[in-house]
This record gives sequence, C-alpha cells and structure tokens, in this order.
Amino acid sequence: MNNIDYHHEDVQVLVFKTNLQFKMDLRHITLAMGSLPGIIRWNVDQHDIDNVLRIETSWLLPQDIIRVVTNAGYVCEELPD
Repeated sequence: MNNIDYHHEDVQVLVFKTNLQFKMDLRHITLAMGSLPGIIRWNVDQHDIDNVLRIETSWLLPQDIIRVVTNAGYVCEELPD
C-alpha cells in the first residue's frame, strides 16, 4: 500500500491584500471562509500594511477567494509572488 500524502504535496499558499482590519472583520470573514470547502488553513496579518490574507489550499483558485471575500463586503486582491 502506498502512503503518499497527496494533501500535503498539493498544498499551495495564496496571498491577498485586504482591508480586514478589525476583530469584527475577522469574525465576519470567518463565516465566509467556513463556507468554502478546500481551505486548509487561513490567517490575516493585521500588523502588515496590506492586511495580508494567506490561504492554504489544495485546489481553490485565487478567483474563488476574491469572490468570497468581496461578496462579504471587503477588498481583496491577489498579491504577486
């Protein structure tokens, strides 16, 4: 039996500039993130000037994240590598 961990091998990190600044924003976006299967882990660096949102996923596309965050009422744009 082959014990390859596909989950770990296929993980990519997507990085976005947002306007998620306050605890209330994080509570609100937590609901939105919970609606997206495929997110392994996520966090927002509120100490960064760009309030960077980092998403670990194995199959979601940047457009998927942007759609969910903007539909929740926030700014979200992909940051280049």
